[in-house]
Amino acid sequence: MAQINLKKVLNKKDIQGVIKNIANAIGTSICVEDIQGKKLLGTLADDSANKYPVELAGEVIGWVSGEEKAAAVADMIGYIMKQELEKKGIANELLDKHKEIERLHDIYTQITACVELKDLAELVIEEAGKLIESTGGLLMLLNTNTNQLEPLAQFGSACYFEESLMLGKGIIGRIIEKGRGEVVNDVLDDPRFDDSYQTVSSLICVPLKTNEQVIGGLALLSETSVNYSAAELQLLSMLGLQAAVAIEKAQLYEQRLRESRRESLIFQLTNQIHNSLNLDTILETAVNEIRSFLQIERCLFVWQRPPLLCIEANCPIKLKSWPENQSSWEVVHEARVPELPSLIGYYCATEIGAFTKKLLDKGIIWVDEVKTCVDPGIQQSLMAQDLTSVMAFPVKTRSETTGILICGNSREPKSWSGHEVLLLQLVANQLAIALDQGELYEQTRMAALAAQAQAQQMQQTLYELKETQSQLIQSEKMSSLGQLVAGVAHEINNPVNFIKGNLTYVLEYTEGLLKLVEAYQQHYPNPVAEIQNLIEEIDLDFLTGDLNKLLSSMHLGVDRIRQIVLSLRNFSRLDEADMKPVDIHEGIDSTLLILQNRMKPNGRYPGIKLIKEYGSLPLVECYASQLNQVFMNIIANAIDAIESQKEPGIITIRTQLVEGKPITLETPQQAADYLESAASADSQPFSHAVILIRDNGCGISETVLSRLFDPFFTTKPVGKGTGLGLSISYQIVEKHGGLLKCLSKPGQGAAFWIQIPVKPIKTMKPAQRAVALLN
Repeated sequence: MAQINLKKVLNKKDIQGVIKNIANAIGTSICVEDIQGKKLLGTLADDSANKYPVELAGEVIGWVSGEEKAAAVADMIGYIMKQELEKKGIANELLDKHKEIERLHDIYTQITACVELKDLAELVIEEAGKLIESTGGLLMLLNTNTNQLEPLAQFGSACYFEESLMLGKGIIGRIIEKGRGEVVNDVLDDPRFDDSYQTVSSLICVPLKTNEQVIGGLALLSETSVNYSAAELQLLSMLGLQAAVAIEKAQLYEQRLRESRRESLIFQLTNQIHNSLNLDTILETAVNEIRSFLQIERCLFVWQRPPLLCIEANCPIKLKSWPENQSSWEVVHEARVPELPSLIGYYCATEIGAFTKKLLDKGIIWVDEVKTCVDPGIQQSLMAQDLTSVMAFPVKTRSETTGILICGNSREPKSWSGHEVLLLQLVANQLAIALDQGELYEQTRMAALAAQAQAQQMQQTLYELKETQSQLIQSEKMSSLGQLVAGVAHEINNPVNFIKGNLTYVLEYTEGLLKLVEAYQQHYPNPVAEIQNLIEEIDLDFLTGDLNKLLSSMHLGVDRIRQIVLSLRNFSRLDEADMKPVDIHEGIDSTLLILQNRMKPNGRYPGIKLIKEYGSLPLVECYASQLNQVFMNIIANAIDAIESQKEPGIITIRTQLVEGKPITLETPQQAADYLESAASADSQPFSHAVILIRDNGCGISETVLSRLFDPFFTTKPVGKGTGLGLSISYQIVEKHGGLLKCLSKPGQGAAFWIQIPVKPIKTMKPAQRAVALLN
């Protein structure tokens, strides 16, 4: 029914005037009614007048009553209504066009603001589906390398076409190739129909063109029959034109973005090369960045290895035997998706075959799909490594070392683009520069390390020579002292033995003379005056009583001298070059005898109190003179530590037989408590004699304690010490298989723990030696 109201038209004053003028001109009166008979215009007294229909587009929309002449008025009103309807149609059409233009402008605004190609394609196909009735659609881009129309975005059924659309094939392919949009309302009757269009009844398709070049296509499809109009085709063409311009802009943006990212990747690798000359770091960065940039499944760096370098156990390819004089490839760095297995390891060049030959010839291997590779040798090699597409570049260094940069997929094939090939070529060139610099750096570093090692060796040799020289000097001093002591002891011993032997006779002679004098006094009680005066002058009674005392004291003095001589001989022990069972207590006492003068009070110096707490020790197999040297160094240091303080000094020497080694002792008191609780009643095969020499000095700080046994380290003023005493003592105790440890805290004095095996470990049976060493 016509969408126009008769009443509204007749209510217009100009229309009413025209109708009345026509009625007056023909000389008749009329009455106009709507289709329901309601009076709209004019009056008529005679109800028997004829009614003439007012028609519009073949429909009666009202009546004109009157004489026969009223029929002309009815036709006139019909004509007026037709004009009004046409005016309204034109207005509606203009309004629809305006809405379409606004809609296209809105779409164009959205398209212009979209820079991502994928987002742009999805926006275009979505808006196309809103503008034109359809059940599905797709936007395709032309791959100029393969002439394939690759879907970039689509809606509706996911797979209208099972096979890829090709330019020039099928309905859509031919429409796009022709470069002009087309409506196909009956797909089945179209001569270009093939089986891929079985689910499609109607379609409308326009090519996407820029600069008169086809870049893709836009198609809307309907599973039910639809009569697409030329206006809809024009509308889709306009949308396609906007989409083509936007796609070109998005492609340019993506190209510039790729170039920017490529430049960024090259810059990053270059910067990495400058910041780090470590080859592993550079290669690790390269494979990770390339895989991330290209969004591929694998990126590897491989070194060519010389013959006989790899062994079968490390070879991922299981070979019965490694071919003689055959080089290999080693995958050293890898970036991959977690789902794929690692390819790190060695690969025989023979097994890789043609792949190896082409790379060694500095050729680039470019394979989009391994299954379609024309070279059967390369195809076999790549399929053996479970690769579906590969891009490989050889990297040659100045030292003739060959590396390979390999990119590829293992699950889905990949079509490599020209910009990706260019990127990989640039990366390979940068890596070649990096490898050259890294090799030069490595050679320089190795030369520097060799020179440094040689310098350190010379320094160590000089240090050892100096230490040996100082030890020889110290040993020579001790040897000279021992020889001096032994010589003095020998020289003193001869006259002392002579005196001691004569004192026996003097005592006998004196006793005889005194008996004679006593007999004279008994028989001649009244001597002459001269004798009496002499008796009084020499005080005979006192002389008689004191002479025996004098001779006894002389005898004791001679014995004391002989003990001193014996102690001196025990200290020197020049006649004992080998290990012998020795009484440790004798060695300590002989050392104390030499140092006793330093422990006596002297002026303001209050002296040192000596406390000896000797336990029951068996004879210890050792080098006696060397152990005496240890006792001398430690006790002398204790005296040095005490001499500077005002309080009376105390040196405590305690010996004890113990089992095992103390592990957690840190203070002098802990050492004393340990000896109290760890005494061993019987000497076992792996027992130890412990000598604890403790003083009440100021103690030793942790800093000094950590260096106490270092050669040439001393806290004494220049000229007072060489820093070798404790170092030599440590070596002597270590030579005996023992332990020398200093236990001290500031303000708590110091204690030296000397632990010597009663029986040398090297003379024990194997089982005993194992137990001793574990303890």
